[in-house]
Amino acid sequence: MQWNCHFCTTKTRHILVQILLGLILTLTLGLIFGFFVMLLWNPIVPVLFGFHTITYWQSVGLVIMLRLLFGGHHNYHKQPDQEAARCKTHFSKLMESCRNTNVGASHVDYETWWEDEGKISLEKYIKDVETKK
Repeated sequence: MQWNCHFCTTKTRHILVQILLGLILTLTLGLIFGFFVMLLWNPIVPVLFGFHTITYWQSVGLVIMLRLLFGGHHNYHKQPDQEAARCKTHFSKLMESCRNTNVGASHVDYETWWEDEGKISLEKYIKDVETKK
């Protein structure tokens, strides 16, 4: 069996570039959010609560700490393919149950229902509402 080395190196290089770009983007967003936290913290929090003003790096540290504490705990153990398959089977079961319960009956069935029950029920409802006024 012969390996396609060009494919392996291209794929590996692509993954490494994505990881590097993700780290750069994360770092950039963290620094930007740190600036905005400092911008909002310094005029508001010392006046309301009597805390000291913070520096830029303290605000970046605060952003990182809050992200670690409250940043959402994702379930990385599930594979995306498993999740997609679970949703697909759930959707197919839902569609099958809709087919079995005769959802979306024909227009003729609705017309028959309207003439038999719907029109009478609507007229009764309108009379009840008018008498309560």
